[in-house]
Amino acid sequence: MNRKIWMGVLVAALLLFWGCNEASGSAVESEQALRDSVVVRDSVRFIDSVRVINSINFVDSVRIVDSLSIVDSVNVVDNPSHVADSVRFIDSVRVIDSLNIKDSVRVVDSVVVYGPEHYFGPCTSENSGEIKSTTIYDEVRAYVCDENTLLWRIATQVDWNDKYIYESHANDFTDIKKLVDNLATTEKMVIVLRHAERGSDYSMTGPLNENGFKQSQDLGESIANDIEFYYGASQFVRAHQTCSNIAKGRGDLDTLADTLAALNDNWYVKDEAAYKAAKDAHGGGWKVTSEWAYEGAYSDAFYNLNSRSTELFEEHLIPAFENSGKQVGLFVSHDIVMVPLVVYASGKSIDLKYYEDTKDHWLNYLGGVAIVFKPDGTRVFYVVKGLDSGTM
Repeated sequence: MNRKIWMGVLVAALLLFWGCNEASGSAVESEQALRDSVVVRDSVRFIDSVRVINSINFVDSVRIVDSLSIVDSVNVVDNPSHVADSVRFIDSVRVIDSLNIKDSVRVVDSVVVYGPEHYFGPCTSENSGEIKSTTIYDEVRAYVCDENTLLWRIATQVDWNDKYIYESHANDFTDIKKLVDNLATTEKMVIVLRHAERGSDYSMTGPLNENGFKQSQDLGESIANDIEFYYGASQFVRAHQTCSNIAKGRGDLDTLADTLAALNDNWYVKDEAAYKAAKDAHGGGWKVTSEWAYEGAYSDAFYNLNSRSTELFEEHLIPAFENSGKQVGLFVSHDIVMVPLVVYASGKSIDLKYYEDTKDHWLNYLGGVAIVFKPDGTRVFYVVKGLDSGTM
């Protein structure tokens, strides 16, 4: 091509460039009009003609926020012909609250839900309190017929202990020695006792008297065997002295008990001011505590008997005992704790109604409660005595 032809091409190109610049404003203005305005039907055919290889790289480049709504609107049929290694996304798509799909999910025969009545029948006044178990989706579940609502609900540990207490029929005192001697090697046991005889000092530092030391050691000697014992006591001196002397009587090398504040004598008291007011107005702590345990009186001063008793066992005594790895756990507390605990464990069948009759209606020293844990997970509750009589 000669020089004149080249010059002509150059001039034409410059004229075209200037023309495009002058029209750029109108091109921008019409850009929006061009969107959604081109319809191509059967007019473009690519046959092995477009191949994109490693040509698109999006890096943190697309962010869609509240932007995408799909309602029966996308239909793609045989569109891409040949794409090989052509699209690479690296951390490039972020979608936040952007997808709205309507009328798009259909579920047929996929979920079947049965209520407890399907498995256990109706909950009525005749079977209220009854616990039943069944396997649902390979999981054993226990339900109780609630006596208040007459509806089945998931059984709690309070419900289970209530069931075991009802089945145990602990209506009389059992010798601690008998329980220890008959304990199978596959069984475990927790014993909770009132301390041995004390002197006139009721304070936290008040010790056992001479007779109390002898009572404790004699009990220990009576249950001396190869079973390993764990000991726990309240923060009171006389509770620790009781544990220590039982351990000495058994011949245990370790005579020191762990300290558990939950065994202190205010465990059941919810409101100290209300409790003091009730004591002052109704004849003292023994009368008020026993009347609450049996009759539910002074509910503003005390917790619920069953739930609070279960809490003492499940959250304090049993975990401490299990952590010890021993076969028997022996705990020592005080009469204001032990009287309600005996009322609870006996299903109110042991008569400690001191508020009605003060003679022989209070828990004796070294009296209390025991639970035997069976290998199958069930429990048997006992009311126990370490002296000749369970009451005083």
